[in-house]
Amino acid sequence: MRRMKKIYQIISILLAVCILTGIVGCRKKEQKADAKYTIYQINQSGTALVPKDYDGTGKSVDEEVKGMLSALQKCDDEVKAQAALPKKVKLERYTLEDEKLILYYNAAYGKMDTVREVLCRAALVRSLTQIDGVDLVMICVDGTPLTDKKGNTYGYQQAEDFVQNTGSSINSFQEMKLTLYYADSSGEKLQKEEDTVRYNSNESKERVVVEQLMRGPSNNRLLATIPKGTKLLGVSIKDHICYLNFDEGLRNIAPGVSPETVIYSIVNSVIDGGNVSEVQISINGDSSLVYQESIKLDEPLSRNQEMIKED
Repeated sequence: MRRMKKIYQIISILLAVCILTGIVGCRKKEQKADAKYTIYQINQSGTALVPKDYDGTGKSVDEEVKGMLSALQKCDDEVKAQAALPKKVKLERYTLEDEKLILYYNAAYGKMDTVREVLCRAALVRSLTQIDGVDLVMICVDGTPLTDKKGNTYGYQQAEDFVQNTGSSINSFQEMKLTLYYADSSGEKLQKEEDTVRYNSNESKERVVVEQLMRGPSNNRLLATIPKGTKLLGVSIKDHICYLNFDEGLRNIAPGVSPETVIYSIVNSVIDGGNVSEVQISINGDSSLVYQESIKLDEPLSRNQEMIKED
């Protein structure tokens, strides 16, 4: 009898655990179904983003993306805001793979003025990356990745690439002191050059650093490290790691500069000037290569103090 009683007690405990687990599971599902987001529209003057609560669909990632994209195309009379996207701008299709969302818009997207386009892109990226399963967003226009006026591709972006500009002008500029590393006269060591630049506050600091580095040094005793004509295809940041994607131009070694100097001029400059602790470099999206048969790019790189020439 005692043995049977003990068995019943064990069964009762197991049943209680199962019931509690089921309740917790249901609660988790309810929280998922009740997921709320903050999507962004544009104020009537077309100068800033306006936040708006959005309930979401509570369904699959794909359904959440579709629902949010639809909501971003609608205006809100209550808060007197414009839709994030003008009526003529149409989404042709999108792809979602490995938490990377690519939006394909028609040619009308590329005809927006600079301020409206930045606001539109900020609204899309900051809204969509809230969805669990979407980490990065890239915009393509007429089948081609969106570029800036210099021809540099924006590539994948995340919410952190855009400042909190609700209620203030999108055209705000800030000053930033940069420490950029170029090659010394030997091409084997890095030597710093300090500069102050004004930049649009809606650009990430890491992008600003790389773009300044690509321009080359002011001091004629220093050597440029990034080969002339190289294009920056994308900048993204995740978990304090900056991911930089260059085109084929980076494969061409700069004259008189060692491969290590090229790579660590980028890594050291970005880490000193940005808000990251490591940098991973890829060429045309490929990081599984050995740069100039000298440096592996398959893992993020840390700052290299030994490469810096002592003053």
